[in-house]
Amino acid sequence: MQYFGILETKYEEIFLTSSYLYFNRDDETITAKELKQLIKTNKDRKKNIAGTVFLYNPVVTPVGFDSNKFLLDQDFDQFDEYIELKSENHITTFKQAMAKQCAGKLVELKNLFNLVEENIDASQLLMKFNEDLETYNSAQNTEFDRDLMYLDAQNIIPAGKFVFFAWGEKINPKEFSNIDDYARLIYERTVQMGKKVAFVYKKEKTLHGSIELMQFASPVQYSKYKHAINHSIKKSFESNPPIPIPYE
Repeated sequence: MQYFGILETKYEEIFLTSSYLYFNRDDETITAKELKQLIKTNKDRKKNIAGTVFLYNPVVTPVGFDSNKFLLDQDFDQFDEYIELKSENHITTFKQAMAKQCAGKLVELKNLFNLVEENIDASQLLMKFNEDLETYNSAQNTEFDRDLMYLDAQNIIPAGKFVFFAWGEKINPKEFSNIDDYARLIYERTVQMGKKVAFVYKKEKTLHGSIELMQFASPVQYSKYKHAINHSIKKSFESNPPIPIPYE
């Protein structure tokens, strides 16, 4: 599997504005140029993209660069073009889960927030995002660049036949109502479009309860449930298209 994306920068911040996983056939490797051909037209996208995975935010490093150093402190100059990214951490979970059913296909990755930042769910940042989303649909300027940071939730069209939600279980509708509204709009639009929706959820919360809370387990979660979540993600993709699966 290969991981490709477009990195953009503004005000000393980095955003991942587009990204795809490509599930290689045996002994196959593609280039960024070849990736662009696979998504060149709507017809190409419909043919080559199996589905979409929604994550919370990206933590990525281009191939050949140091994951432990801030990218702007390195000699990186390939902004605004597709490049190959390291398939690290939670990406390996999707590699293991989807390799068989998605061979020769792309899966698009989308993020609630495109900011490349670790520990993005810290309260201070969430308060900023929540306030920003309050002005997102107005004529006012958002603190984070709206085109680089956010998805157009009202008009989003997820690619492929399935949409797998894995943005985690940290959305709090009472404390961060605007983040909840933003995520809920994306989910509801996906359902209305007739996409096959799948996710992993905590068994005691129930499937319906997870939808009510907009909380879908993520392989990024570093908790005592990490192994169980990864196992359930793989189990979800044993079906084609994937299906909701609980973990416990």
